[in-house]
Amino acid sequence: MNQLHKVAQLLVSSWSLATEATQLPTPTQLPTSNGVLDRALKAAYDSGALPAWAREEIHFADSRIGLQCVELPAILDWAQAAELTSAPNPSYRFAELKVSSQVARKLLRKLKVSEEDARALGNLLKESIQQSKSDVRELDAVGADIY
Repeated sequence: MNQLHKVAQLLVSSWSLATEATQLPTPTQLPTSNGVLDRALKAAYDSGALPAWAREEIHFADSRIGLQCVELPAILDWAQAAELTSAPNPSYRFAELKVSSQVARKLLRKLKVSEEDARALGNLLKESIQQSKSDVRELDAVGADIY
């Protein structure tokens, strides 16, 4: 059974809790560009940070543009349709969260995911995204040196 709407709730809620007391410039923005969220989900999948029911719903593929979570576009669509996030910004670089940490906690209770597990997942996603962004900047710099 397709439970991508629950995965969307988990993703947004985890990000909300992990970034509620953070020093990120824009903690309510979930980065979605350059495959960083795909790689972060793969890291969460590989580490076992995702609940079993969420792991069953997502799959990964190596494509021409790199690692992709096959279901990520649908997950982001569910988040937007449920008004958990805004429509992606024009450059598709991030989705703006529209839920507070209080709403995130209520969603997590419905999903039967502890706040601690969700915050750990969100922190893993955040760290993986920051590392991926750093990797992309390094590759861009190397590419600039070549040309």
